[in-house]
Amino acid sequence: MRARLGPMTLLITAFGDFDGGWNASDRLLTHLEADRARLEQAWGAPVAFTRLAVDTEGIGHELDRALDAIRPTHLLLMGQATARDALALERVARNARDLRAPDACGRMGALGPVEPDGPLLRRATWPGLGALGAALSAAGLPAETSDDAGGHLCNQALYLALGRPAAPLAAFLHLPLMREQVAAGLPCARRRPGAAGMPVTEMARAVGLILRHTRAMPSTGAIA
Repeated sequence: MRARLGPMTLLITAFGDFDGGWNASDRLLTHLEADRARLEQAWGAPVAFTRLAVDTEGIGHELDRALDAIRPTHLLLMGQATARDALALERVARNARDLRAPDACGRMGALGPVEPDGPLLRRATWPGLGALGAALSAAGLPAETSDDAGGHLCNQALYLALGRPAAPLAAFLHLPLMREQVAAGLPCARRRPGAAGMPVTEMARAVGLILRHTRAMPSTGAIA
């Protein structure tokens, strides 16, 4: 194991609007930004935030700029998964783009690999994802760990982040729809008739629990 030295800076990301409406991760990030002091107390070090456009051709450059500017030791990517009813911690990113819903520029369909010469998959490096999923469930939050991050930009962002030189310890948190999206009848919600949605306060509570439990793990400051 090689220990990471210095402050354990955290970067949390979200995606902007797409698919005919606003993104749950974007609204959650706004909530977290307003509560930065509490998050930094839970994490014990600086926490930064950035938004990524839902642009399959531009996301690599956006992600590189954010990581180069902030140089985090840990990266928590967040995005919306319309088909899910629970929070999902993604353990695997695959080298494939298959956009079932268009990105913000209208691109969709099977668009080929994320990296033409990259490996078939990359595994999330954030420590103890299984234990974190269990901790969220024990706290009364519907949560699971997942080995399928889909084929949209959520998967793409995680795959790219894990392939960077000196990559931060990274994971992806998929969010279900928010109650506000269901109430507003956004296009994503209309495809999920009967979906209850999750309050933004519960999503924010989940992020706080992830940070506190991660900092309590012996392996938090190390990489393989």
